[in-house]
Amino acid sequence: NTHSIADSFTVAIRTPVGVVIHTGDFKIDHTPVDGEYFDFQRLAEYGEQGVHCLISDSTNSEIPGFTPSERSVYPNLDRVFSQAAGRILVTTFASSVHRISMILELAKKHGRVVSVLGRSMLNVIAHARKLGYVKCDDELLQPLNVIQKLPDENVLILTTGSQGESLSALTRISNGEHRQVKIRPGDTVVFSANPIPGNTIAVVNTIDRLMMQGAKVIYGKEQGIHVSGHGCQEDQKLMIGLTRPKFFLPVHGEHRMLVKHSLTAQSVGIPAENMVVIDNGDIVELTETSIRVGGKVPSGIELVDASRSGVVNAQVLRERQQLAEDGVVTVAAVVDWRGELVAQPEIHLRGVVTSMQKGQIQDKVKDSIQLVLRDRWKEYARSFGDSRMEVDWAGLQAQIERELVKMVRREFQSNPLLVFLMQTAEEPLTLAPRKSPRTAEAIAL
Repeated sequence: NTHSIADSFTVAIRTPVGVVIHTGDFKIDHTPVDGEYFDFQRLAEYGEQGVHCLISDSTNSEIPGFTPSERSVYPNLDRVFSQAAGRILVTTFASSVHRISMILELAKKHGRVVSVLGRSMLNVIAHARKLGYVKCDDELLQPLNVIQKLPDENVLILTTGSQGESLSALTRISNGEHRQVKIRPGDTVVFSANPIPGNTIAVVNTIDRLMMQGAKVIYGKEQGIHVSGHGCQEDQKLMIGLTRPKFFLPVHGEHRMLVKHSLTAQSVGIPAENMVVIDNGDIVELTETSIRVGGKVPSGIELVDASRSGVVNAQVLRERQQLAEDGVVTVAAVVDWRGELVAQPEIHLRGVVTSMQKGQIQDKVKDSIQLVLRDRWKEYARSFGDSRMEVDWAGLQAQIERELVKMVRREFQSNPLLVFLMQTAEEPLTLAPRKSPRTAEAIAL
């Protein structure tokens, strides 16, 4: 198929119940930059033989029409480059090999030498040149220390950072943190990419900072300097029409995009009962006569702490977020075998914002613990006829902790992490009548 990444493929999988086709990321580009055209004939052949299920890219399912060709960006970038008087900084997706190829071609046309910033961009260009996807003279690509000596009108800097990534080269340039590149009046910065959902604020902030430093920033859909690599509604209809599947499974998109893609499929004749809208981790069961969700497997993003034990589990992550947002309250208390507090509980607060005095907090904590001991002690303590007693200390501690959490949320109007430490007074299992405490003088004797 055709896509913004070189060598993208649609895959046909032969299974015991029939052929399953996975489109992968795709759009229908009639004038691809690399000259490798969409293979309509092969897809149509599978459609003629019978496709049991189509698994299809849903990214642009909310957008009517066809996605424009990658080649349509070329004249608009050409116009921008011809109007730039000073240096040009261009940012795009590092994986967009065809876009990078066009940018290098235009740089040569306008007499500009190119320097590349960003590890991912450097790696992609190096591999793409090695494999023949990007063709340019060695003299066109030069390191920063060389282009610094050239006139501004002969310089183009190709950089990462089109999505406002915090550690990307362009973001560091916009923050004035890049050691070798500083924005100066007369620079033209070209965003040859649209923000991915969720990155818009970071991108807008980067654009603002660049403008504040005197750069002319070219961005936005109306400039025609970016096209998507994913098919819109008409591309999706054509894919369905070529393959003519019995069952349909929309994938690769947010939930609303999957729903919209399923409606598009229904509009071209696939029954609603022959498709499912799924979430990450869902198991899809496909038989000769049906398609359904048949279970779930663990999925999602796992954070890795390489300096310690590896994957950070969800509970630890929630506790870290809670610590960062609301702080931590630590309570320590000693309870004897009669269900009474031995001493005033100890309270420690770290990172907690509150107007309450420590004495007030201690009183609230003490009242909460005593409330549980008074009302719930008999649920956790069992007495035997020979004066022996068993206490479910773990259950009691958990109950007190739950009561303290409710009290802290109510009084502080926040949700700090609460750590409750409970110690039991050392007494024998056989309870004797309580003795008067010995004085320090008696102990000394």
